[in-house]
Amino acid sequence: MLLDKTRTVKIADFGVARVEASNPNDMTGETGTLGYMAPEVLNGNPYNRKCDVYSFGICLWEIYCCDMPYPDLSFSEVTSAVVRQNLRPEIPRCCPSSLANVMKRCWDANADKRPEMDEVVSMMEAIDTSKGGGMIPVDQQQSCLCFRRYRGP
Repeated sequence: MLLDKTRTVKIADFGVARVEASNPNDMTGETGTLGYMAPEVLNGNPYNRKCDVYSFGICLWEIYCCDMPYPDLSFSEVTSAVVRQNLRPEIPRCCPSSLANVMKRCWDANADKRPEMDEVVSMMEAIDTSKGGGMIPVDQQQSCLCFRRYRGP
């Protein structure tokens, strides 16, 4: 994710840029960042553009929580847990349900159930951000773990 001079987020790439192959068997998971890889990629199965939707959902979680997914797990532990046990990052209780829903839909184990990116954009645009949009409920502002580490200006 990149920021332009007006601080607009640009999604650049989640691995190695390529044109989606017409035959899913030609798409291989030889490269990528472990914690962001979809189960089908980790498992060495054929995949399509929905693996990027999965990665985007993990990125949303990372941006919200200011943390990295699965920092204490090895490659084999992450692969096994994500593929076989449906491991996903824990969404903090202070996360608005509308944002949590986007994350969960993006990282569905079944790629066919994940939304297309244009639907993800629509879901994100529909989130009410007026007056903070409930990002930190007033009664939880001091206890919300996802914002405790931020020490910005």
